[in-house]
Amino acid sequence: MAPDSGGDLLDHPPADPLALVRQWVEAAAHDGGRDPFAVSLATATPDGAPSVRFVALEDVTDDGLVFCTSTASPKGRDIGANPRVALAAYWPESMRQVRVVGSVAPLPDEESDRLFDQLPRAAQASVATARQSEPLESEAELHRSVQELASSVEPITRPAEWQAMLVTPSHVELWAASEDKVHRRLAYTRTDDGWTVRRLQP
Repeated sequence: MAPDSGGDLLDHPPADPLALVRQWVEAAAHDGGRDPFAVSLATATPDGAPSVRFVALEDVTDDGLVFCTSTASPKGRDIGANPRVALAAYWPESMRQVRVVGSVAPLPDEESDRLFDQLPRAAQASVATARQSEPLESEAELHRSVQELASSVEPITRPAEWQAMLVTPSHVELWAASEDKVHRRLAYTRTDDGWTVRRLQP
C-alpha cells in the first residue's frame, strides 16, 4: 500500500495533538490493520535502565492515552518508581507513526473496573489467575486454572493490582511516510499555555 501523507490534518494541524492521535488510531482500526491498538511502552528504573514491550491501547481521551497493566509486573514496578514513560505506535498499512513522551498515573478504580468488565470472560480469567511475569512452574496447571475460572458461574473480580493507567503527554510527534523519503513530521510540545506545534525535517 502507498504511504499516506497525512493530508489536510498535517497541512492544517489541530491545536491539540490528542485529537489527531485519536483520528489516526480510529483510521487504523477502520482500515483493518492487523493490530491497530498495539503500542510499544518504554519505562525506566530509577537508575535509568530502559525496558520496552507492547501493550494494548485502550483509549485516547482528551487527557491522554490509556492502557492497563499489573502494578506488580516489571513495568508496573518501573512506573511506581519512575512515572516517566514513552509510547510509540506504527501502522504499516498507512505508514504512519506516533510517538508520545509523558508521565503516567493510575486512573480511578471505577475506570479499571469498567475496562476489566469489557474484557472477554476468558481474558478476565487469565488476568485474575496469572501472576504476570512471575516464573511458570506448570503451563498445564495454569491453563487448567484459567479454564476452570472461565467456566464457572461466579462473576470474576478484577484483581486490585490490575489497573488502568493514563499517560499524560508532554511531547507528541506524528510522522507520515513519503515514497521520496521526504517524510512529514509534526512535533507538539506542552507549555503552560497549551500546546506549541512545529514541523520537523525528515
